[in-house]
Amino acid sequence: MANLKKYTLKDTWKDWEITLEVNHDQLTVERATLINEYWSDSKWRLSEANQDVVMAVIKMAARQLVFAFLEIGGGTCNTTEAAGCWTRDNLHNQEGWGGTEGNEPFGWCGIRLLSADIEVDLDLEFQED
Repeated sequence: MANLKKYTLKDTWKDWEITLEVNHDQLTVERATLINEYWSDSKWRLSEANQDVVMAVIKMAARQLVFAFLEIGGGTCNTTEAAGCWTRDNLHNQEGWGGTEGNEPFGWCGIRLLSADIEVDLDLEFQED
């Protein structure tokens, strides 16, 4: 049986929420170190995660997926099929994340999206000058 754990990351200011599931048999310290060190600012991420490289990579994956939602103006994802597509296209197949492995939902990195609610409220007030 796989060592699976869910993580929900929230931004309370914007009221965003994203839930990831991690296969810790795949996302080992060694694999997380490879992912973390592939990107710049690896020491900062480790510092922000209390030197826990696995948690640093989980948070980085959440940020990556949130940015993908923001790029299209926000959205929600709450079905297995949609979450699988989002994970594959916006995480696994992105540079530095190791790609997909057959029909494996966790990809090489061991992380998959379960759900997201990243709504953008652009209720902006314009003023004529």
